Amino acid sequence: MDAKGGNRASTAHAEIELKLTADPKALAALRDAPAVIQRARGRGVNKRLESIYYDTPDYRLHKRNLAFRVRRAGGQFVQTLKDEGQGDGRLRRGEWESEVASMAPDLAALPAPEPREKVGLILPGELRPVFASQIQRTTRVLDACDADGGQSEIEIAFDDGVVKTATDAVPVAEVELELRSGSPAALYQLALELHGIAPLRVETRSKSARGYALARGGPPLWHKAEKLTLDPAATVDGALSAIVRNCQEHWLANEAAALDGGDPEGVHQMRIALRRLRSAMSLFAKAIPPDQRSWLKTDSGWVAGNLGPARDWDVFLGSVLQPLLQARPDDAALVALRRAAAAERAAGYLRAGEAIGSPRYTRFLLRLGAWLEGSGWRGDFHQAAWQHRPMVALADRLLRQRHRTVLRLAGDFAVAPIEQRHRVRIALKKLRYASEFFRTLYPAKRVKPYLKSLAGLQDSIGYFNDVAVAARLLADIVARPAAAHGEDDRIAVAQAAGTVIGWHEHGIATNEPQLVADWTEFAAARPFWHKT
Repeated sequence: MDAKGGNRASTAHAEIELKLTADPKALAALRDAPAVIQRARGRGVNKRLESIYYDTPDYRLHKRNLAFRVRRAGGQFVQTLKDEGQGDGRLRRGEWESEVASMAPDLAALPAPEPREKVGLILPGELRPVFASQIQRTTRVLDACDADGGQSEIEIAFDDGVVKTATDAVPVAEVELELRSGSPAALYQLALELHGIAPLRVETRSKSARGYALARGGPPLWHKAEKLTLDPAATVDGALSAIVRNCQEHWLANEAAALDGGDPEGVHQMRIALRRLRSAMSLFAKAIPPDQRSWLKTDSGWVAGNLGPARDWDVFLGSVLQPLLQARPDDAALVALRRAAAAERAAGYLRAGEAIGSPRYTRFLLRLGAWLEGSGWRGDFHQAAWQHRPMVALADRLLRQRHRTVLRLAGDFAVAPIEQRHRVRIALKKLRYASEFFRTLYPAKRVKPYLKSLAGLQDSIGYFNDVAVAARLLADIVARPAAAHGEDDRIAVAQAAGTVIGWHEHGIATNEPQLVADWTEFAAARPFWHKT
């Protein structure tokens, strides 16, 4: 019995679902598509769902990656606590439900101990409505199968409605695929089939995330990669799965921020995630069939390439041009250059948005998800010999190879030309990604000094690369015809370009001793994979 004298029922489970957004007309087409109708066990069920999401004034639940709502469906009231940060965050979420007497939340109805521990101390009266959703939902249960023919049961829900605060609202038009039984890979296989019928996009944010974005305002948050912990007893197969999943999560966590463009870190972190994924494909080359590596690297390279111009102009405006503007705020030529660069940046973000919104991008995401959830790299006899090896032994070898590659490419680093240092910079990135992937396989006291020296060298050499990229961007923009910016601006931009290059050539000369010192420190650092 609950405090109000009614019956209380609580359930807890791990929700495994995939969200997809579409144009409302596409949703209507998908409801009646043979891919849905022919798999359905019965007629669809229609419900009107009204939900209110609660939190404290300081958003303590949200800061703990929790979403807490009360939903009315017909005459029933159910409160739900969701752990939005559990597991991979996109597909798996912890969920606890309990019946309540009204749309008011009842913390005492939460089952113990886990959900109550997650919520922490909430004083009486602290919870308040933050936002609400009103959804018209049609659900059906489908019989599906994954690529290997395994049988799965999936609930498909078509949601049409709105998420709103007291002052703002965003429309909702999405398909939710929830796994009732079977393999998560079946969710992606079905989504790929639906995407072939009508254009879809993977929705990287839950309804609660979109509601909080409305309530709190500001651009979407960007995220660094979650720290990866590998079990020392892990096989190559297990490590590959964990690393790729970590890269996928890092990527998807930054998609909204990259699309928004309000903070340069969104695109930057998304590109880092894609580079980490590509680096992982190279590290595990002998454990993945060649045809799979081919499409993974081709499509991830295509996405990263379309994000590149936005990132390049972000760096130019923020790190290369801004110091000059601070020193010379009244320089009309520099102001003209900033105006032209801002236009290039806008074009770069337009290109990035078009790529992210394209059918090719969605297909790649879904194909990657199906490959990851179905462990698509398994099955080949040659690769299987690698997949079952202990990861620790292979990590020693891979790290040693990448470290030696850096030293070989560097040669006499102090006198190496720009092109040679550029190759060293790329090799350093690959070495750092590998070191971060495998760091928990080794004692932390040996790993930290090495990574510290590696990071310091990367920071120093990164400035030199920023200047080299800036020179290329400036050459391109100066070469544009006068019609692109106007004759007066074209002349001013050319003048400012010379100023920028001259300023940073001095900066390079000033920073050269520090770069060489950082290289010397790194070259002397003790590799952590050597046994003591």
